[in-house]
Amino acid sequence: MPVISAEQLTDHLPMGFIAVDDQWRVTRVNARARFLFRGQTLTPGLSLRDLIPNEPGSRAWSDLERAMLRRTPVEFEVFYPSMFAWHELSVIPDEHGGLALLLRDVTDRQWLLQKDAEHAYLRTLFQDASVAISIMRGPKHTFEFNNDFARNLVGGRDLEGKTVREAFPELEGQGYFELLDGVYERGEAVQGEELPATLTDPATGQTTPLLVNFSYLPLRGFDGQVSGILTLTIDVTRYARRA
Repeated sequence: MPVISAEQLTDHLPMGFIAVDDQWRVTRVNARARFLFRGQTLTPGLSLRDLIPNEPGSRAWSDLERAMLRRTPVEFEVFYPSMFAWHELSVIPDEHGGLALLLRDVTDRQWLLQKDAEHAYLRTLFQDASVAISIMRGPKHTFEFNNDFARNLVGGRDLEGKTVREAFPELEGQGYFELLDGVYERGEAVQGEELPATLTDPATGQTTPLLVNFSYLPLRGFDGQVSGILTLTIDVTRYARRA
């Protein structure tokens, strides 16, 4: 029966594997680790300090040093600004005075956690604001959040989970869809003052002419790409009529 070497065994692990000696020099790397550190050269002799950033507020290096000095396992997550990626690390002291690092890519999970945290924060911050505030995501502008003022402005119609074209088919030809498309594609904010908009009640068919002031602001993710749009809208119809 053939004997499997330690190198062969680590190359078959479904997670990244990096071994370092007591001077933080890399001594062994498997194929999965090379894939996770895409674009970087991982070779024996490389310092681990060149791979794992010591970012302000990060516990990565304090935990690594604790594992090395106290010979105790640790687990933590680390963010790599240059790759816009998150790794979960399990660090285990080895018998030679160094460390074995097991790495898993948890970027997708962190994106979801960040999104949930952002959503909760915005709900608290914007819910009672006296301006209509909505957040739309993706190139089709799907409503993710609307405060009470925004729902009241459009007659209480159901918005969340619908694209802007699904929620407001009557706005076709009024120029608003094109403005939103432009903000998402170019990543540049737009503002408007006393622009006309005609809404149609989906239940009764009754139309309501409005004049609105608005700001459409691009929202960006960790990668710097536009992921959605924040809209701020104020109904100024009655003020414009008085003037």
